[in-house]
Amino acid sequence: MGIVRKQSFYSSILIYIGFAFGALNLVLLMPKIFTQEQIGLTRVLIDVATLMGTVASLGAIPVINKFFPFYDDYLTPKKNDLPKLTLIIAILGYLLFVLFTFIFKDLIIRKYNTNSPLFIQYFYAIYPLTFFILVFGLLEAFAWGMQKTIASNFMKEGVIRIASTVILLVFAFTDISFTQYINFFSLPYAISAVALFIVLRRTGHLNFAAGVSKVTSRLGKRMLVFSSYVFSSNVFTLIRKTNDVLIISSLHGLEQAGLFSYATFVVGFIEVPQRSMYAITTPILASAWKNKDLAKIKEMYTKSSITLSIVGMGIFGAIWLSHNNLVLYLGPDWQAISQIVLILGIAKMIDLVTGINNQIIQTSNFWRFDFVCNILLVILSVVLNYIMQKRIGTIGAAYADLITVLLYNLVRYLFILIKFRMQPLSFKTLWALLLGIGGILLVMQIPFVLNMYVDTIVRTVAYVAIFGTAVIQTRLSEDVNNMWETMKAKIIR
Repeated sequence: MGIVRKQSFYSSILIYIGFAFGALNLVLLMPKIFTQEQIGLTRVLIDVATLMGTVASLGAIPVINKFFPFYDDYLTPKKNDLPKLTLIIAILGYLLFVLFTFIFKDLIIRKYNTNSPLFIQYFYAIYPLTFFILVFGLLEAFAWGMQKTIASNFMKEGVIRIASTVILLVFAFTDISFTQYINFFSLPYAISAVALFIVLRRTGHLNFAAGVSKVTSRLGKRMLVFSSYVFSSNVFTLIRKTNDVLIISSLHGLEQAGLFSYATFVVGFIEVPQRSMYAITTPILASAWKNKDLAKIKEMYTKSSITLSIVGMGIFGAIWLSHNNLVLYLGPDWQAISQIVLILGIAKMIDLVTGINNQIIQTSNFWRFDFVCNILLVILSVVLNYIMQKRIGTIGAAYADLITVLLYNLVRYLFILIKFRMQPLSFKTLWALLLGIGGILLVMQIPFVLNMYVDTIVRTVAYVAIFGTAVIQTRLSEDVNNMWETMKAKIIR
């Protein structure tokens, strides 16, 4: 777990730097530069392009995650044909995506033209955005396999958002039109993809070998079956995560889609440790399954749950304690964001408490279960989103997400418990949650301080101090205490 702890720590720092620029972009700059409808458009474009990028990969990315250890163990970098094979598959998938959009163009127009005409006007921006998201996804998978997760996380979370900040500032202080801004919208993704490609090429492990290797000949059929199942599972998972915004923009317009996306972004701070941990643990789990090292998998499963619970509770508490200040900054039209943040935050905490259950199943030989499970859950998510949004509006999307996440993780928890006799929960997890709730209730008693900026700082510092001290003193997590000791030693020195 030393590698996981170290790389997760540094990856999280880089990701939070990226999130800081993301907050600058989405929370501070965009509301002062764009209309709520224009903001909603940018969020929908990203969601659609991310979904289409995953679809266009045709399963190449999960194949890299699962089988890269085999290629790395049995082939030299120059004879490794996995990069070439996955690139060919991705190019084919992208061409099919372009063809698909032309075939169903009239249907897309009918669905969105009434409530979200701006989306139809700038639909062309989907094509370059999808392409660069697809390319980066392939490169990121290879970076994970090479344990270059710090570099890939910096490109994904840092470079993209920093470049986006620059473009926003250029738009704010020059006379370029919104159309010109959209024309450059995919540029940050292109920069990050090119930069990561250069980093990986310099390692000597990213080559485009000619011919078919012995590993591909031996594992080709297994790879094809695996990719078809896990790819479909990943697509369904992404549909589950993005259908809410797409349905909102269709039923209620881009303004409401923008509001929900804001709430999703704020809650996204909670999942940063999870994202960095997933990047580190995926190749390690794949190797552990290859070596049949169940003890290693169980240890990672248990530690991931308590560590993610502690860090997630710390972030969630800080966010919720300042939700009123967020509304003060955005204005009265954003009042509904508080309730959405609360519901989505609870959903995210459920996801964190159950640890790396998804990665354990996907890298095991039971990934077919993941496929079937995802189909059922996506159907449930889409149906719940549509019904609940029709009845209670945008807030219905948050409740639909909460119900879906709860069932999603419950099913995975029970499957791993029954199949592998592993479960990540303990009394330490319960203590972490209770300490977090207690810290929130204490800080809520503090009266409003001066203005929204000072008040946010005071509440955040007070909560982190209370919760952090309690967690460290009770030694709930070995990883958290080790990170604290490392940080303290560096500060004192």
